[in-house]
Amino acid sequence: MEIEELATEENKLHEIVIKIYNEKHSVENDFKLQEVFIKYNEIHKSYSNLAENNIEALKRGLFIQWYSIAEPNYLTGINEIDLKSKFKILKIIEDNIDNLDIELKWMLNYYGIWDYAFEKNENLPKLENYIKNVTEEYFPKNINKTEMKKRGQMGMYWNSLNVFNK
Repeated sequence: MEIEELATEENKLHEIVIKIYNEKHSVENDFKLQEVFIKYNEIHKSYSNLAENNIEALKRGLFIQWYSIAEPNYLTGINEIDLKSKFKILKIIEDNIDNLDIELKWMLNYYGIWDYAFEKNENLPKLENYIKNVTEEYFPKNINKTEMKKRGQMGMYWNSLNVFNK
């Protein structure tokens, strides 16, 4: 899938999750949510596969990893993340830590503020060091809400925050 198709799929899955959340609990809805978890894991794998040559896929894959920890799965549709795909994204960041674009820097710093955002990993010493030294220095004053709408659940999340709309 291309990155635009992945964003469209994310939007569809998010709609399903919100609908399930707002409905009465049922076995059928539990089954639907399990299907969403599986599909979201596939989306993350796709981002991981594209991430080596696509900075946007890297950002979205990293967001999904963080969001799977930061928010409950029944609100996000994101449950278990494939460990190989997860490590692949972190390894790409590790290998490029000195050359990250400004947006990825502020995203990584934002995620790093959360104590539990990144598991300790001896194989990623540069990332470990980066996370130990997170700063708000790279945070933008505002974000382009129109552009964020095109970026799947990551864009929905950033658009929901007031902190970047000063």
